[in-house]
Amino acid sequence: MRNLHLPITLLVYLLLLLIGLGSFSLIDWDENIYGAASKSMLETGEYFRIQVNGQAFSEKPPFFFWLANVFYKVFGLSEFSTRLPSVFSGILSFLILVRFGTFLHSKKFGYVWAFLYSASLLPLLLARTAYIDHLFNTFILASVLSLYLYETKEKGDFRYRAIWILAAAFFGGIAVLTKGPLGLAIPLFIFGTNRLLDRNFRIRIFDFILFGVVAIAVLSFYYLTNFILYGNEFIVQFFDFQKKLLTKSLESHTGPWFYHFIVMFIGFFPWTILLLPSAKNWRMFTDPKISRISRYFLVWLGVVLLIFSIVQTKLPHYSSSIYIPLSFFASYLILEKPEILKSNSFSFCFLGIGIVVGLIFLLLPQISEYSGSTMSVGKELLPSFNFWYSSSGLVLLLGILIGFVGLQLFRREKEEGRALFLVSTWTSMLIFVGVLSSTITPKIISFLQDGNLRLYDKAEKSGNQIVYYKYLSFYPMFYREKKIHMIGSYKFKDETFLLDTEEKLSIICNRNSVLELVLTYPQRSFQEVSSENGIVLLDSAPK
Repeated sequence: MRNLHLPITLLVYLLLLLIGLGSFSLIDWDENIYGAASKSMLETGEYFRIQVNGQAFSEKPPFFFWLANVFYKVFGLSEFSTRLPSVFSGILSFLILVRFGTFLHSKKFGYVWAFLYSASLLPLLLARTAYIDHLFNTFILASVLSLYLYETKEKGDFRYRAIWILAAAFFGGIAVLTKGPLGLAIPLFIFGTNRLLDRNFRIRIFDFILFGVVAIAVLSFYYLTNFILYGNEFIVQFFDFQKKLLTKSLESHTGPWFYHFIVMFIGFFPWTILLLPSAKNWRMFTDPKISRISRYFLVWLGVVLLIFSIVQTKLPHYSSSIYIPLSFFASYLILEKPEILKSNSFSFCFLGIGIVVGLIFLLLPQISEYSGSTMSVGKELLPSFNFWYSSSGLVLLLGILIGFVGLQLFRREKEEGRALFLVSTWTSMLIFVGVLSSTITPKIISFLQDGNLRLYDKAEKSGNQIVYYKYLSFYPMFYREKKIHMIGSYKFKDETFLLDTEEKLSIICNRNSVLELVLTYPQRSFQEVSSENGIVLLDSAPK
């Protein structure tokens, strides 16, 4: 029975991740972008050219889209299938953390580490949505740990260390094909920094030739094939987009340089309080047994926070790989410094933060209703809620309370109290997000996004060419078929020339763009057809 612990835990984790997975529409922008790219592959059969809305899409490499297509073949085209690559990533990362944690310290540590990472708020949300980041972080993790294991075997037999240097190159290469160059840059920077700190400048040339050959082979599978078939279009546009991310605040996603430090504390909920133990406790990571891997993770944490503090575009998921090292440090504290969990300050801070967050979600229906009523939309379009829509908050509150009881038992020297604290908090977080996905989330997403589809459908019925003018939603690109023409968007080729033609157009834009259109194009007429939440559908024809 003991050998079945991991399969049973993974099965429970999988089932809890699947609760409500396909119950709401893909979310603009990212989920719909990646869904549209994956759908285009399925429909065109072009697996080495990424397209969205009939145009080349070069912001991300294809591995996530390939994986989504595998699930489309099995389960059909749907929100559920589009999100399954992230679920796969959640299961894979859980397995890696349990196995490596067991090798490094103990089976108990492996499970605690996996529990803390998989139930942290931001990694949990990313494991249930069609964002690329969770899959990207999992392959970075596999590459980093492979390099660590390579170092432990470096002085031994070549065959043993070769396994890990090849694994590091393979997983790093797949990470690059998932999101970009940081997939290899982060593992190599961590490895190189640790060698410098050790003053170990010896490099086994043949080992790293192997690393380079495997990494290049993995990358060439896509990049070389794409170059041969389509030229350098993808590479040029990809690096142009990376430059924009670094130097500009795209789509007004901005924030102070310490933005990701704030996100770190919120995204690590419900374990946030574990980030605050005194410096004296953190010195335990200099223990020779774990000092090397601790340094790996400390460098990882530092370099990611540094990079994304510099990057001008600020989004929470950009720095999401930091929860792997954070959960490592927090897990070690839980096991090696039990007095932290036994303290009153920890117990009541955990309870207090949990109650505040639980109450927010308990009252979320009322908050959403009030917010909707202030947006000047018709009452018939406002979402309505009942008691059932508060159930996610109740689940979270109950789990936090049971976890608090576990902490009180642990204070009385009952070891099962710590297990109750971890298991109840882990389970309640997974159920909480699943219930949230099945209840209030579909209503909120529908309220925020369905207006886009209603305007699109009215435009399509007119028979005119559909134009987005200085406005962009990817929602119709996954759920509808007709191509949308773009004006004023850096993501697509500009088609301003359409406004100088004799074509009748259906233009969707922000309300504040209407006057601009009227003044800039006096040779055309613009008549409002419909509007939704500040977005306007115009019929336009030459005068």
